[in-house]
Amino acid sequence: MVFTLLISVVWLLFTLAFFIFTTTHFALLFAIGSFIVWLWLVLSVYLVKGKLHCEIIAANELYKNEQMGYQLRVENTSRLPVTQLHMHLVIEHVFTGRQESHEHILSIPAKSAEEFAFILPQKYMGQVTIRMKQITIKDSFAFFRSVQKIDTQSAMLIMPNLYFLKLQRIEQNQHVLQTPGAIPMKKIDGEELADVSVYKPGDSVKQIHWKLSSKVDELFVKQHDTLIGDAVMMTIDFTSFTKRVALYDEFIETFSALLYSYVAGHHEVQLLVDHTTSEQLTIKNEHEAALAIKEVLTRSASALSMSDEQWKRLRKTYPHCIVLTTNNARSTEYQTIVISENREGSAV
Repeated sequence: MVFTLLISVVWLLFTLAFFIFTTTHFALLFAIGSFIVWLWLVLSVYLVKGKLHCEIIAANELYKNEQMGYQLRVENTSRLPVTQLHMHLVIEHVFTGRQESHEHILSIPAKSAEEFAFILPQKYMGQVTIRMKQITIKDSFAFFRSVQKIDTQSAMLIMPNLYFLKLQRIEQNQHVLQTPGAIPMKKIDGEELADVSVYKPGDSVKQIHWKLSSKVDELFVKQHDTLIGDAVMMTIDFTSFTKRVALYDEFIETFSALLYSYVAGHHEVQLLVDHTTSEQLTIKNEHEAALAIKEVLTRSASALSMSDEQWKRLRKTYPHCIVLTTNNARSTEYQTIVISENREGSAV
């Protein structure tokens, strides 16, 4: 605002001085032309202010390594075009708190709405928020400017891409994957037809083998065997997290790869997601695994961290629990996988 006023005053004083001290027709024409140009540039900035409406359009959920981008929709309701519209955006990785500032310079015709597509500056994973708090309107020569306050934002949840998981982490921790959890439970993975028998009073009508019964004069019922497998206990610990986006990505990818490997091995996974309330998620298939990963991605570092007291209680209650942690001090504990700057992907 101060810069705009200063430029206006200097311009007007120069034009006035030129007209006073140069008594020619050219000086008169210069003064009139300068006034018209000055008036147009000022009006093109101030009459547009407050008549621009901006919106950030982004997918609610997508996968890493896909086309990760967003759109800016700008509507100009004034009768004047905007030749230079500077849009100031802040992209924040919610879990780590890392912020990046970006500026886009656009031009918008009068009485129109335009959409512009942009790519995220880096391949994030987790929750990402794109915020815009102000826009700056400038004239064609960038002499004058006005700032319009605006408050709009959009959030995205970026999931790990299953096809690009770091499977070498699985190979490095095969002995972890092959160790069953300590919780003595079994999971029902499905049923298979084992035999048929003659229908007796009390048998469920749903179990009648209609196809076979239609060929004979008696009713037969199906006898099934239930398929069972071992259950595995898992949890994660972001204690001593360094706030690095790359480290967070590696942690989530390793966790996701382990989780899907257990599910593929017909294990039921009990995931401890809250160390304060002991909240657990039961994971039996890939769909539930995806929901569990989404649940982890939407939680803060403090919610996924363990105090020393909680750590001791976990090891006492579930001594065989698989723990992924960023705390190197806990690397000597049994069934612990450390993901950190110093020891990434190590398992004890």
